[in-house]
Formats: sequence, structure tokens, C-alpha cells
Amino acid sequence: MGKSTRANTGMPTGRAWAARCLLGAAAAVPAIAIGAPLAAAQPAADPSASAAPPASHAEARPCVTGDFKIIENDRKAAAGTTYIEFAMIRIGGDGDPQNEPCDLSRRVGTHWIDEYNGDRVGSWAEYGDGTDRPSFVVAPGGQALLTVAQPDPANHDPADCDPRDVAGIQVYLEFEGDGGTYAPTGGRDEMCAVEGAAVPRVTVEEWPY
Repeated sequence: MGKSTRANTGMPTGRAWAARCLLGAAAAVPAIAIGAPLAAAQPAADPSASAAPPASHAEARPCVTGDFKIIENDRKAAAGTTYIEFAMIRIGGDGDPQNEPCDLSRRVGTHWIDEYNGDRVGSWAEYGDGTDRPSFVVAPGGQALLTVAQPDPANHDPADCDPRDVAGIQVYLEFEGDGGTYAPTGGRDEMCAVEGAAVPRVTVEEWPY
């Protein structure tokens, strides 16, 4: 048999390959060393950096009646009083206020009404617990909690109460020239039509749920 011959593939021999590897490694080290401080100098991204801070009372415009839709959320009874909770849902109003926060006063006008666009039944609700607490900001898409504490009209003599069917409540945020926002309660309630009898009490709080 004749001598075997190795095809000339252009690949380097063992010694030449080792030499090239050493030269390549030596050249790569300075490049990595130079690049490392540049990478380290890049600050970590702060996920909260782009989030807008919540608006302060001074920055937010006053809420108006048209900013909210009001729906009954829950009710419970204790010691002769029914506590009816309503969600004040921030839906917008004139212009483009859905993109604006608004400052909500806790002192809202509230009374029972006999039907949609109907007449007031009984007294206006009294405010809260007598404590003058500050307003709070409601963000676009946010909610607030309105609670009507209603003494049971059945605890009053009918002659002193004059019970009438009611359809819901009417809520006012602006008072002057404000037609109010209607919140139905399903027509299942009777309230005293006589002024001063079974007077409701209303509170407005930040959404707790």
C-alpha cells in the first residue's frame, strides 16, 4: 500500500491552532476589561420613575355631580338603623375630566326621592358624625363610599311619620344650579315624609374595599 496522504483542508496544525487561541484570548481580555466599566455605569431601571405622583388637593379641581354614577352596593341593619352603602363611581363629566383627578368634599347634599326626577321625601340628610374632616382626591376611574344611616321609620307613630314609598336617593355636590345624581334603591323602602322624623345621616369616605 502506498503512503496515506492528508488532504490540505486549510485548517491549521495542532501547534498553529494553539498559538492562535492564545493570541485571540490575549486580544479579548482588554476588550472585555474596557467594556466592563461601561456596562457597570448603566443605572438600574426604576419601575416607579415613570409613574405620575398622586394629585394633591391644590392641584385637583373640585368634584362635580356629573363626575359620578352612584349605585347601591350593600346594606346592613343594627340597633334600629339601616346602613345603606353606595359606590360613587368616577365616570367623568363635561369636557375631558375622566383624565383628571378631582377633590371630593365629604359634605354632600342627600335626600330620599319618590321617583326618578321626582320630589323629595322627608328631611335632608345630616352630615356625618359632626366632625369636620378634610376632602380627599378621587383619581380617574376611582370610587368613593357614600353611606346613608337611616333610622327605621317603623319606630315612629304613623301620624308623626307619614310613611311614603321612595325610589332612591338624590345626591348633590354643587348645590347651586345642581340637579343632582339619582341613585335607585329598587323601590323597596318607605321613609317618613314628615320633616324631622327619622332623619337620615350621610357620610362620604375613601373607598375601603
